[in-house]
Amino acid sequence: MEFGWVVPVLICVIVYALICLAIKKHNYRPDIFAFMGPCLMIRTSRTGIFDVFARFRRTFLVYGTLGVVVTALCGLVMTALIIVTAYLTMILQPDPSPVIQPQNLLLIPGINDFVPSTFAVWFALVFAVVIHEFGHGLLARVEKIRVKYTGILALVIPIGAFVEPDEEEIEKSPLPTKLRMFAAGVTNNMVVGALCILVLVALLGMVVPGTLPFVQGIYEGYPADLAGMQPGTVILSIDGMPVSNTTDVAKILSTTVPGQTIEVLGEYKGEQQMYDITLTSIPSEAAGSVAGNLSSGFMGVFYGDPKAVTDTLHAWTHPTSPAGAVVSFLNFLVLPFSSITGNNAFSMLVTETPDPAYLSAPFDGFWEVVHIFYWCAWVNILLGTFNALPIGPLDGGQMLREGVKSFLSKRGKGDYTQTVCSMITNLLIVVIIIPIIMPYFFR
Repeated sequence: MEFGWVVPVLICVIVYALICLAIKKHNYRPDIFAFMGPCLMIRTSRTGIFDVFARFRRTFLVYGTLGVVVTALCGLVMTALIIVTAYLTMILQPDPSPVIQPQNLLLIPGINDFVPSTFAVWFALVFAVVIHEFGHGLLARVEKIRVKYTGILALVIPIGAFVEPDEEEIEKSPLPTKLRMFAAGVTNNMVVGALCILVLVALLGMVVPGTLPFVQGIYEGYPADLAGMQPGTVILSIDGMPVSNTTDVAKILSTTVPGQTIEVLGEYKGEQQMYDITLTSIPSEAAGSVAGNLSSGFMGVFYGDPKAVTDTLHAWTHPTSPAGAVVSFLNFLVLPFSSITGNNAFSMLVTETPDPAYLSAPFDGFWEVVHIFYWCAWVNILLGTFNALPIGPLDGGQMLREGVKSFLSKRGKGDYTQTVCSMITNLLIVVIIIPIIMPYFFR
């Protein structure tokens, strides 16, 4: 386990702690700065923006009611997945996975191995939290509950936004009002996530295959491998002669002999590099895939088909059945975990690299736009589904508390509300922890 991330994190924590101590010691601008546990709240009482949207009250009441259903379903599905994961962990006893390492349990770009520190990710993270909290503030005003403050919440880094409705008015509100307000954040995240996916699908539909030869794989121990070439490299020229397709490459190589050294200009993840490759003889296992003269030199690569990439991408974004849609959605969720480690052909969707040279994009900056919409969709959906869990302070937990309170109060047992909710929260926390820590005990 690598701990190179610890030092910069400790420095940031120390600086943050010193700033917070200075604010507390001098009681600096209490109207702006406040604390919620270790979190610094930077707030304002100017909340008129919620009233602008609250004028469409009937529309948002329907929206909020549907949101209660969406949040409840998300909470049930997430709870079921957590229980199944814990059960399978105990039965299968897997080895520890990089996904459950301490730094990867937090959605912090650059610290989490699978979440790169790029503009797209940071924008998506802030955007998702703002969208979430805006939902709470909007439904609070729709339900005629006063919003006292809104602002930014920081814990070392900005971790999102917040709204602070009047607690006394919330407590006096009927159950449907409370449920709509608590569910509004999750609803916003899920709706925005779905819209971002639709935009992403439309954008990816504009991608067409390129013609340049790109290396899909490399034979281990052969010249290209020894020269340091990587799968995904696009070949631009050989010995100064430009190539535009694999046929051009074959023609040039047909004039070479084993032992001859050639200069290959390639592009890998947007960066050009020259490779000095000493050719070897064509091995028998590769003879069937090599066109032309079998006595010519061999680099030790095999090429991919750009059209196959776009066809796969189209099949992935345009499922033809409900089962296919589920598979596509699961692939969407796990894509960062495979792409960042270099094990997925669609890494261009999640990592900030220049345009893949083997695909033709419709405009400059196209892939940067794709990154933003992908991460906005991914973060919104994960933030929404996580907050739907019926755990303590999460939105799902607050909905559970109000529902249990209403149910028990009608039966004269309202005093047991906290006990029931605490039991459910603690049980779910234990179930969540099982897949995280148990693999280390199975070793």
